[in-house]
Amino acid sequence: MAPAPTSSRFYVLDAKNRPVEVFDRSEWSRWMAENELIFRRTLLEESGVTVTTRFRGVADTRAGEPALFVTRIAGMEVGDDNESYGASTLEEALARHERIVRKILKGLTGR
Repeated sequence: MAPAPTSSRFYVLDAKNRPVEVFDRSEWSRWMAENELIFRRTLLEESGVTVTTRFRGVADTRAGEPALFVTRIAGMEVGDDNESYGASTLEEALARHERIVRKILKGLTGR
């Protein structure tokens, strides 16, 4: 019996943190368990807001460019402000992380 088709593609990172697609799900699971997936976490202590950028390692096959990195905001007073943003490269995700932190700090300090 053929394996059921999946709507997901699985990725690991190479030595330069570039996504590489893998086709063996057990290899992917092992890699995900053995590697650090969080690249940056910023805790804004006074407000209790945390911004985290991490590698997801899985993408929907129906999507165009896979958003393998995600930056999440947690702890905002207004629940709708706790958002997630996908990125296809680590550089793009880290740049967004910094923009988000600066925007939140500006909102907190008024500067």
